[in-house]
Amino acid sequence: MQTPHDRFFQDMFDKKIVAEEFIKNYLPQELLELIDMDKLEISKKSFVSKHLRKYFSDVVYRVQLNKHNAYVYCLFEHKSYPDKDVSFQLLKYMIRIWEHHQDHYDEEQLPLVIPLLIYHGEKRYNIGKRFNSMINTQPNTEKFIPDFEYLLFDFSKYSDLEIIGSIQLQIVLKILQTSFIDNNYDKIFADILKLIKKLNDTKTILEYFTTGMEYILEIKDYDFDIMHDKVNLIIPERSETFMSTANKLREEGKLDGIKKGIKEGRKEGMKEGRKQELIETISILIKDKLPIDKLPDNLESKLNKLDLIVLREIRTDLLKDIINIESIEDLEEYLN
Repeated sequence: MQTPHDRFFQDMFDKKIVAEEFIKNYLPQELLELIDMDKLEISKKSFVSKHLRKYFSDVVYRVQLNKHNAYVYCLFEHKSYPDKDVSFQLLKYMIRIWEHHQDHYDEEQLPLVIPLLIYHGEKRYNIGKRFNSMINTQPNTEKFIPDFEYLLFDFSKYSDLEIIGSIQLQIVLKILQTSFIDNNYDKIFADILKLIKKLNDTKTILEYFTTGMEYILEIKDYDFDIMHDKVNLIIPERSETFMSTANKLREEGKLDGIKKGIKEGRKEGMKEGRKQELIETISILIKDKLPIDKLPDNLESKLNKLDLIVLREIRTDLLKDIINIESIEDLEEYLN
């Protein structure tokens, strides 16, 4: 089942004006100088695994780079916190793009795939952008390790990344940037409506207004009457559209109970965030005691299966040196 985040991202980043404006305004200049924007094509194929579509969405742009086929791969992370495995996910999706390309083009070399991540979560982004940061490297092994760096576009509240580009792109990024922000949302919502009002033609206004309002109504715990009042004040000609959008969501069972679902989802997200922070703290404390750079996967998996109460007890035991851990075997015995 498609999530509101996935639906909004796909609807908007599948638009050529949004795609072109994002690439022109956010890709590094040294790349832009090589890309022929007139040849940009938007693929309708998704490479995200089915079980991860709750957390990630993607869009693929095929371009000409120095007169050669290339791809710009945009992965949108709609978790409230960063995913430490995102480099690994990107590598898998890049391989799938190469496989897909080989099936459709007879070329001697694989095309360049430029991976980029769009993040807008509640937690500060603190994950390394190079793939080799995930690998337990040893001296003289570098040449055996695949490596790349993805472009990060952090639109969370912690980032100072500026929203620029066309009105269409600004609307999309403003809505994404503020989807996890509750403080002063009255002003934020008013700013979004003012941006939509700046669009030139009625069809475009209707398109961006309807898609934007549907997304906000589904994901935000924001007073419906206040939203309607602001629509009436700033863009009154869309008042009827706003009500019909809300009624459509209500008929689909998406509006009634949304606030309850949002609150429960946020509570679960906060819980998961606290759990990840505890696991990171425990990992650091263990690495201080043992000569290792990274916890073995089986032990990290065990920690992820524990609840908050047990994780807090482990952290306390490590901080107070209550447990004696001198080897991986000692750690395994303790966790068992």
